Amino acid sequence: MKKYETVQTFLRSKIESGLIIPGEKLPSESELMERFEVSRNAVRQAVNELVKERLVESRQGVGTFCVKRTQSGSMLIGMVSFRISSYIFPRIVSACNQTVQRDGFTLLLNESWYDAAQERSVLLSLRKRGIDGLIITPVLEEGKRGNSDILGEFEAAGVPVVLLDAEYPGYDFTSIVIDETAAGRRAAEYLWERGHRDIGIIYSSNYRPKVLRKEGALGFLEKVGAKVREEWLVGIHGQTSSFGTYGQIRGLFSGKRAMPTAVICSSDDEAFMFMHQARRNGIRIPEELSLIAFDNSDLARYSFPRLSSLDHPSEYMGELAAKIILDRIYHPEVRLRSRTVIDTTIMSRDSVRNLSSPPSSSSRSP
Repeated sequence: MKKYETVQTFLRSKIESGLIIPGEKLPSESELMERFEVSRNAVRQAVNELVKERLVESRQGVGTFCVKRTQSGSMLIGMVSFRISSYIFPRIVSACNQTVQRDGFTLLLNESWYDAAQERSVLLSLRKRGIDGLIITPVLEEGKRGNSDILGEFEAAGVPVVLLDAEYPGYDFTSIVIDETAAGRRAAEYLWERGHRDIGIIYSSNYRPKVLRKEGALGFLEKVGAKVREEWLVGIHGQTSSFGTYGQIRGLFSGKRAMPTAVICSSDDEAFMFMHQARRNGIRIPEELSLIAFDNSDLARYSFPRLSSLDHPSEYMGELAAKIILDRIYHPEVRLRSRTVIDTTIMSRDSVRNLSSPPSSSSRSP
């Protein structure tokens, strides 16, 4: 047995036998070095291995402590999202699943299909199942409280909840979100800097994050003195591709209306539908109409033309959500609520024409 393994085995046996209890400080490095006649590096390597096992944690300047492990023993973490197998969700799910699996947990995947009743049914089922934690992208219709009452019941029962990609205004849940208002402002500013003065906006009117994207864009345009025509502001109802959504977008092209030079879509989904309708009406993108969207999904990267889109750090958000939920499971005695706000960047591609310079001189990036 290597020297560090001797120290590691000794400490692990003390923890597993209950001789070192959760919250108790481990012997100091000096004590362990003297007892086992090993170097400081060997002691630190032993401690690092125990940290990986989630048996101890090191607090800088204080020492190393035994940590409390999950109490329920179910080793299950529920995850609820709109979809699992398409759009940005596979990247979120994969990152989250890899993280919880490393700690021996199983991720229970569920879809709400952006339906509050379906989401409620899923949550009630997970409550009966007895999960250790819950990660959810909540159905969050503008002006409605959704299923926040059930999420509050999870928290009250000691089951930590992390909201991913959306949050309930006025409710105290741990959340990881993008600064949607700033993202919307950034999209409008990007078009403005490229000479676009007539800008339209297509957004989901019943999903709060997308409403915030719209408000951010409008806020910037108001600041620079631009006004969006009423017919260029299209609020669609829904979260998934549908004939109804196609119909609402189609209305922008109907009649002899004046067209904007650029359109902001609040998701790549909507932008893809818009591009389809533009082609049907003989409108070329970006030669006649520029387009920018949000989420940087596969639709954006592989569409034609390639879509300029604000990035969605899906893998990072999924991994961070898993780490936060595990930390709260291991430390139920710490009543901590956090709100992580992420800024996003624009992935500049082919769908926006620079009106301030000839098209051939505009830059392209992957």
